[in-house]
Amino acid sequence: MKKVAFIICVVFFNCKSPDSPLLAEYKNQALHDIEVDSVKTFTYGLPFISPIEAQRKIQEIRKHKRDSIYKKYGLFMKNQGCVIGDKKMDEAIRAYHKITDSYLDNRNGKGWKEKMEKELSKY
Repeated sequence: MKKVAFIICVVFFNCKSPDSPLLAEYKNQALHDIEVDSVKTFTYGLPFISPIEAQRKIQEIRKHKRDSIYKKYGLFMKNQGCVIGDKKMDEAIRAYHKITDSYLDNRNGKGWKEKMEKELSKY
């Protein structure tokens, strides 16, 4: 019930002005991700993959452990690639996080970001 009321409030407050298609897409995606409890956290740049097999396996294990920690807190990593200086994308991602941040605070409780970072720092 809280999710539905939260989503209705967000939709109501975001209906005041027409947005760019990209901004509207990210706002809609934020609402969808809240419903399915899989909010995205965005990263940038190309991922580095070690050419050495042993290093590659270690990287895969670390990535799996980090992904499981993100999932525990209702997050999903989404790499945006190389989008430096894309103001429309930056605005869309800020709008996405504006919608999802309060949901994640309610879902995970106070201080959840610090707890998550502490768990992630091990990997």
